[in-house]
Amino acid sequence: MANASAPYYAMRPQAVATRPNSLFAVGGLGAAYLTFAALCTSLIFYGFVADLLGAAGETIRLSAIVATAILTLTGGAICLWRGKIFAAGLTLAGLFSIFLFLFVFSMNSGVPFTVNSGGEYIGLTFVGLFALTFQDRSFGRLMRWFYILCCGYAVFYLMASGAIRLGIIDTGGITRAIASADDAGRGDRLHAAALLLVFGTAYSVAQMRLRFAVPYLLAAGLFAIAWWVTESRAITTVTFLVMVGYVALRNVPLMGRAAFLAYLAGTLFSILLLIDPSLNPFLYFGDQSASIRVNSVDIASQSMQYYWLTGAGISFGVENYRPLTGITYFFPGDIGMMGIFYMYGVAGLMIYMFISYLGCHSYWPVLKLGYSAVLAEAVTLTAIVLALYSLQAPQYNGGSSGSIFAMMLIALALQPRQAQAIPRPR
Repeated sequence: MANASAPYYAMRPQAVATRPNSLFAVGGLGAAYLTFAALCTSLIFYGFVADLLGAAGETIRLSAIVATAILTLTGGAICLWRGKIFAAGLTLAGLFSIFLFLFVFSMNSGVPFTVNSGGEYIGLTFVGLFALTFQDRSFGRLMRWFYILCCGYAVFYLMASGAIRLGIIDTGGITRAIASADDAGRGDRLHAAALLLVFGTAYSVAQMRLRFAVPYLLAAGLFAIAWWVTESRAITTVTFLVMVGYVALRNVPLMGRAAFLAYLAGTLFSILLLIDPSLNPFLYFGDQSASIRVNSVDIASQSMQYYWLTGAGISFGVENYRPLTGITYFFPGDIGMMGIFYMYGVAGLMIYMFISYLGCHSYWPVLKLGYSAVLAEAVTLTAIVLALYSLQAPQYNGGSSGSIFAMMLIALALQPRQAQAIPRPR
């Protein structure tokens, strides 16, 4: 069993000095560049960057979605060329699933099917790209680049949030990116790309626990301020408690197992709520956010009998799920695993639970592939936060940045547990 405290250079396989013949040969950095480019383009819509750019924002958003799709499908094509048939198939399956559930919603609601809907679900096509970075042994380098991207995003988020609070940006024109003021004392605030803030926080804390360094302390402070500015109570609390538990216990595999059991218990309780909505804990909170969730649970409970097998599908259009429910303010994404069950049916719920299992148990798989203990801890801590937060707001199902992380976890599960020494560029 690998030593969790061993430094990175002691754990990775011996690198072969021979440089690959081409950028996209096995062991090259081509796949890492492609994946990082896809992460950057996806941030334009997952991070609501395009929504802040005025009239041109919608065109930029659509262009970013198309660019991300091209990059991820290119990764799938390279997988096919290298003989990684399963990874290539899962890439195409991710794309197919988007159209499938759009079509399911169209059939259930009578809303005409449109091909260009569901663009933010393109994160479901990242399996092939991540599978290539694992094969090329460039995943560690990619995630260091991703950490830098997380830090840059935190700076952007603080600046954009400040502009909104100061009235520099008109919130009336960017409703998709804004969580409106409610009666819990929170004003208009910018939605955050949760994956980037969670991974950035986890990586910073993991680095400081291994070896204290001022840059990581400053980065941790940056992410702490970003969490405070989000005013997102649930995920901020979960992130804080997980990081405190990590510092206190220093046993990430144990935390992962405990977190998955808690997630499993929460999922079972969610199913129970569909049978008896009177058990809903949000009944004891009096603010607007809790009231909407109470109503959403009631609606899901009343209509689940029609959608438990195939799911209701992915809504599109300004009316959201109103054609099915007759209610404007019904958001399956706000009621945790009940929402996943409602949208994707029993098969979708089981797949989501399986991804959560992979994430909470990802420490040893990452470590056994030869990557650093810091990276293994950051990946697992991120997965723990996303799994627990999914009990309120699902993160792996495609409509948020967490879907990218879900595809990484699937790609990780496809890898052989013993890393192979292959050509690795300097």
